[in-house]
Amino acid sequence: MAHIQEKYFVRLNLFQRLQHWILAGSFTLLTITGLPMRFPDFEWLGIIYNLIGGIAAARFIHRVAAVLMMADGVVHLVYIFYLLFKHKFKIAEAWPMVPTKKDALDWWETSKYYFGMQPHLPQYDRFNFREKFDYFAVFWGLPVMMISGLVLWFPVFFGNILPNLAIGMAYIAHSDEAILAISAIIVWHFYNVHYNPDKFPMSWVWWHGKISEDEIQKEHPLEYQRLTQNTNAE
Repeated sequence: MAHIQEKYFVRLNLFQRLQHWILAGSFTLLTITGLPMRFPDFEWLGIIYNLIGGIAAARFIHRVAAVLMMADGVVHLVYIFYLLFKHKFKIAEAWPMVPTKKDALDWWETSKYYFGMQPHLPQYDRFNFREKFDYFAVFWGLPVMMISGLVLWFPVFFGNILPNLAIGMAYIAHSDEAILAISAIIVWHFYNVHYNPDKFPMSWVWWHGKISEDEIQKEHPLEYQRLTQNTNAE
């Protein structure tokens, strides 16, 4: 029998994957070095500090990772405005991750499907509502972490120009947003991308940026139709 080679589509280009790698790497380092600071009473978390050379080393790693994440965030901001310019300010084409009315309808139809009230899942486009939630969880969480983290990093400077409550508010915002982000990544993002039975043990899109024809037909049928129509038109 002749071997039929499976067709693949580009899901993430190299530059997009590079942004994701830096974000994932810096986030992991921030989590590992930050949790023991947030929960000093947990002795098993203190083992992390012993392995990396103590609290001074942990703070250094934490700050280096923070700078990497902030730089990645700035690069991504420039990138999305570049996309807007490239697509002649057509938001729907430049920013397909922006939520629309269809996402709300998709959420409702998906909920009905899981409750047995609908026979089929809705037709998703390039990004479904879960992926958009993932994206904007980072988009609105990163500024909170950046601003509060800088206040905690330079308490004397900011303490001289901000109200007395600023340092305490920054600590609460930074630690609580960190726990929320870690929980969202482990529970929401990892399940949808890796732990989901359709993906387990892992989706490799983050690494090679490609999605198979079978997967794109199943998960992003509207995008598949658009891509194949454009190919046929050419």
